[in-house]
Parts: sequence; C-alpha cells; structure tokens
Amino acid sequence: MFIPPGQVVVIVGITLTSLSTMVVALRYYCRYFRMGVVGATDHLMLVALLLTWGNTAINYYQDIYSRRFRPSQLRFPEKRPKAEAALFGTLLTWYIYRITYVIGLCFVKLSILFFYRAIASHVTFRRAVYATITFVCLYTLAVTLAGIFQCENPSDAWSTEAFFSQFDGPGPGRPGRRPRRCNSPTKLWVFSAAVNLFSDVIILLLPIPTLLGLRVPINKRLALIGIFSVGIMAIVASCVRMWVMALWSESVSNSGRFGADLLLWGQVETNSGIISASVPFLRLLFKGKDRGLSEKERGLTPPRPRNATSNMPLELPSLAIFSGPDVGPNGSPIWKPFITVPASLSSSSRDSATLTTTHQQHPHATV
Repeated sequence: MFIPPGQVVVIVGITLTSLSTMVVALRYYCRYFRMGVVGATDHLMLVALLLTWGNTAINYYQDIYSRRFRPSQLRFPEKRPKAEAALFGTLLTWYIYRITYVIGLCFVKLSILFFYRAIASHVTFRRAVYATITFVCLYTLAVTLAGIFQCENPSDAWSTEAFFSQFDGPGPGRPGRRPRRCNSPTKLWVFSAAVNLFSDVIILLLPIPTLLGLRVPINKRLALIGIFSVGIMAIVASCVRMWVMALWSESVSNSGRFGADLLLWGQVETNSGIISASVPFLRLLFKGKDRGLSEKERGLTPPRPRNATSNMPLELPSLAIFSGPDVGPNGSPIWKPFITVPASLSSSSRDSATLTTTHQQHPHATV
C-alpha cells in the first residue's frame, strides 16, 4: 500500500516524538526518585521535547495544506483564488517551521552542555563547555533572526499577494504595486545545517579527553565513553539530513521533490538527540535509590581540582548515573533569487512544478 511522503513524515514524527516523550518521562523519574534532584539540564530537554511536538503538529498541517492544491494551478491567474487559502497555509507553516526547528535543536544541545557543566571538574573542560554554550546560543539567535526577517516586511513571507507578485511583471492595473523584498532561505538553511553538524561533533568529542583521564580501570573508562557516545545516533541523522539538504538546494525542482525528506530527517535528527542524551540517565532504573548522597557526591557541584600543580590526571566527580559496585562516592570517576512553488508533500511522483517568472526583481521563496 502506497503511503504519500507527507503522511510518512507525520507518522514517523508522531512515533519518534512519542518515544522521546517516554524516554524523557523516565529520565525525570530517575532524576527525581533515584537521584533526588531535577536540574536545568532536564528542564531544557523538556522544552526541546515540547518544541518537537510543536514541529510535529506543524508537519501535519504542512501535509494537509500541500494536498489542497496543485502547483500547476498557480500558473493561471483565474485558478489562483481556489488555491489561495491552501497556499497561505503552506507559506505560513513553512515560515514557522524554519524558526522552531532551529530553536528546538538549540535546546537539545544546551541540555547536553548544561549536563557537561555539572560534571566538569577540569578548568579547561569547563571553559570549553561555556565557549560551546555561547557559540550555540549566538548562531541559533543569528539563524532565527535571519529566518524571521527573511522579508523586509516579515508578513510578506506568508502573504499570497506577495507570492503571486513575483510572477506578475509590470502591466496594466499593477503600476502602483508595492515592491516585495524577500531573500531565499536556501543558503541560510545550508549554512545552518553545516554549523549544526559541526556543533554536534564538537559536543560529542568534548568529554572524551576527560573520560580518558579518569582514575578507573580501562574497562570502566571505555564503558563511560560508550555511554556518552550514544549521541553518535544524532550525528548520523544530522549527516543524512545534510545530504538531503544538499540535494534540496541544488535546484528549484529539487526543493519540492525533497521537501518531505527534509522534514522527515529533521524529525529523526531532533528525536535522536533527545533520546541519546537521555538514555544514560535510564541506567538508574537498574540501580538502588541514591537519595542519601550529597549534591557533591552526586556530581552536581563540581569540586575544585585537588592537584592543580600536579601532572596527574584530574578526578571526575562521581555520578549516580555511572556509580556502581566499583565506583564509590569518592571515585574518579547575500542570497540570489530563488523561486519555488510549494509542492504537495503527498504527491505520488514527488515532483514539484516550477513557474517561470518574467519579473524577478523581488524574489520570494516559499520553502
């Protein structure tokens, strides 16, 4: 049975986000009932989960609106009124999605980085964590502002009048039409995807030097590295999405053809990050309660390095997540014109129609 690509995006999104919800719920259970504390890292992940549900709802409406008209209808002015309402919904949902998707990924990364900050005992590690937090916040702010102000007048981004004006050259009845100044989001999205992948790799590698320097048996060190490396799932998803993004940005027709794939892998990437960052805490489901430990023993307040002038490796505060029979409380452990007609996400051929404009002074992109 054939399932339209748009419906596949919605089904996968609901399934993965539901799984993420269960994992985050278990994370809260472990952190509160097993460790006795819930911190900023957990709340940041909860915000990321809520934004992911929001993106899933947006994906649903993107599919609904895209199925209510065909791009070929936009070729003829007399047919445009029938497609105008659905076109408005398509423009608006894509506009919102571009913004909320980036912000959702930011909260996933911040949750991981705030956890690193809680266990960082080495001054170099802490500085690297703070630098990465600053970088993630700044580039997210920059990309978000660029998305909001894609058009000189932000409301032109979802205006059907503005969208149609790019295809109508000057002529009778249109001498006083207000110019629409909009930029294509293509290069912004490609840049954002590249920086996102780069930051994923940095976040994955940040704790490795510290874990390698722990005063624990090699098998324990490798186990800890393995737990932290679960995040490689998100990097793989980010790599695939980057590849789809490259295909999506190659041409006008590709932007419609690979639109559903872009949304699909966006869901996989975000949910992979949420799940992989929360799985290490679920180890507490198989451990006894740890509420009797102090905050310092749980690793929530990083101790000062005891051997500041020594060449010996610094100790990592023990964590209830990782503590076991062999690890105790004191263990060591400028954009070019780009015009795209929104293609139906549920189109069986997954092809998009491209309109040839006769007037490209004020380009206006839809995706």
